[in-house]
Amino acid sequence: MRWICWGLFALTLLSCKDSRQPRVGPPPQTPGLEQELEEVRAKHGLPGLAAAVVRGGQVVSSAVAGIRRMSDGDRLRIDDRFHIASCTKSMTATLAAIVVEEGRLEWTSRLADVLPELRSARREYQGATLEQLLAHAARMPAYTQFGPHRLEELKALRGSPTEQRLAFLSEVLAAEEPNDATGDAAYSNVGYTAAAAMLERATGRSWENLVRSRLTQPLGMTSVGFGWPATSQTPEQPRGHFRQNGMLVEQPLDDSYLLPAALWPAGAINSSIGDLGLYAADHLNGLLGRKALLPRAAYSRLHRTPTGADQGFTLGWGVRRDARWGVLHYGAGSGGTFFVRIAIAGARCRCRRGLQ
Repeated sequence: MRWICWGLFALTLLSCKDSRQPRVGPPPQTPGLEQELEEVRAKHGLPGLAAAVVRGGQVVSSAVAGIRRMSDGDRLRIDDRFHIASCTKSMTATLAAIVVEEGRLEWTSRLADVLPELRSARREYQGATLEQLLAHAARMPAYTQFGPHRLEELKALRGSPTEQRLAFLSEVLAAEEPNDATGDAAYSNVGYTAAAAMLERATGRSWENLVRSRLTQPLGMTSVGFGWPATSQTPEQPRGHFRQNGMLVEQPLDDSYLLPAALWPAGAINSSIGDLGLYAADHLNGLLGRKALLPRAAYSRLHRTPTGADQGFTLGWGVRRDARWGVLHYGAGSGGTFFVRIAIAGARCRCRRGLQ
């Protein structure tokens, strides 16, 4: 697979300052922020940038700068969509928290208990819990990079996306050895496929349906889709770009290295910057105990490390201490041609181990 560079960048910054209620309607476009983005874009030679700032549970500033694609110079628009790649993981983890709150699963639910057909998996994987899968603590194969032949094999899987995920897990978990990454966390896209398969079995709904019905619709996110924003059906949307021989190259429509459906729960969602701001604002509100999709304790669980350490992978997110911002909760993702980051600063949440 080609993991070269990003061509479009989207950033959402959040702060707990300001206690106004969430905004209803489209995010405001801010000329000052647009000028700042344009300066950054020009300095680094990027096709385009988008950013949103959230305070007090609402998007207070947003802007885009640059172009949708190199070939025609069409300007970015505020409602254009970006591929958010691994920021999708935090959404899958949020869905898990919703399903746990509904009592359909527990954080300690084990993979082989929820999906008995995976009892043929290697013993190291059968006891993986939902929490371990989401925290990259189950030592599942990484599948962050793989060659074109393997990509074609995964694209050849048949059936619904749910059936493809089960077929993928049955094969990989029976044959492939545990992730040998050092440290407490072994980053794994396969773990997120496994977690999504557990959610699908517990609810009787596909992961794609859960994203829309339990997450994006309740939050008023109207732009969210799956895969690349620009396809043959939506050619006007922004294209990713990559560097080749020192030059930026526009990603073709329906590019052949699009993530297979079996791995979508790890990195397939696309979204406008405004909708990404709405999603991130929900987590900010939840961490601060304000009105949100879930109780405060659920957000605290999502944003703490399994060991209680003050930095590392949490459930779909990361947390670290920053010299300027203090405790910083963040997400980042790139499929090689877009790059997206979410940063939540100033939310003094109760994220110690043991909080339920």
